Amino acid sequence: MNLILQMLIGWCVIAAIWLLVMPKDTRGKAWHYVHAAVPLVVLLVAYSLGDGLLRGVLTVWATAGIFILLGLGVTWAIGTALRNHGIMDVAYPLLPFGAACFMAYLFRANFSWWSGLLLAMAAAWSLRLAFQTYHDNIGEERQPYATWRKRGGNSWLWWSFFQIHLLQGVLIWIWSAPFAFAFGTPSPQMVWPAVLGFLVWLVGFLFQSFADLQLRRFKENPANRGGLLQTGVWSVMRQPNYFGEAVMWWGYFVFALANPYGFLTIVCPAYVTWFMGYGSAGRFKEMHMSRTRPDAWANYVARTPRFFPWPRPAAK
Repeated sequence: MNLILQMLIGWCVIAAIWLLVMPKDTRGKAWHYVHAAVPLVVLLVAYSLGDGLLRGVLTVWATAGIFILLGLGVTWAIGTALRNHGIMDVAYPLLPFGAACFMAYLFRANFSWWSGLLLAMAAAWSLRLAFQTYHDNIGEERQPYATWRKRGGNSWLWWSFFQIHLLQGVLIWIWSAPFAFAFGTPSPQMVWPAVLGFLVWLVGFLFQSFADLQLRRFKENPANRGGLLQTGVWSVMRQPNYFGEAVMWWGYFVFALANPYGFLTIVCPAYVTWFMGYGSAGRFKEMHMSRTRPDAWANYVARTPRFFPWPRPAAK
């Protein structure tokens, strides 16, 4: 049986189970429906195509989804054993990097210095962020996972796999599409995607690294307990770490432009940007800070942009 057809049937089974067992009181059901549908659409498109470059890239990208799915099973098992599904935050950067390595191996005939540079960038992002999130999440289960556990009741044992691990797994699989298109470029001759992509990525990496470093030092000072970091890159925008994350994915996208079909992956960094700045990640942070530090946060918001460094709020 055709590999694409096998994956299509397999995902139909997984998606059906996912949606059928979803508790009636689940919040944000649209997230589940959309993320269950996207792999189905990609597999249907790949199945409808004739042999060629695009079908080959889509097939490898879909196969990387199996790699991610297996990793999700491991993270769910660890999170269940530890009663701490914050372990998914550690897996979040590791799984795309592992998938990138897997896709680079499948496209090993195309491997060059160009591919090595892209893997090195992914490794630097992945390992730095995984180390940080391990330090932040291993002690106890953080929000919103702790609240979801209480709300989930008896069904949490199995629903946690779908609510936390599979939902985020599909998300990072979607975001990882530029890797498939970049590595799937037959002997890339153009230098500019690698140079420009690296420079864009470097801006994001430095932003996120400095933001995380400043935040960690701020939290380590007992005098800052209950305070609000408003200096350094945190004076430029309210979400510099999320901004840096989004910029890095735009860097990966530039690499994908060496592929004739790479422009299709623009939806991936666009999705990352929305998610980090205005979707789940950014929205949760804004709500949390306005609830826990209302006065200081309101003053901070009045003079500091949310996600982009411009436009600056008008001085009062």
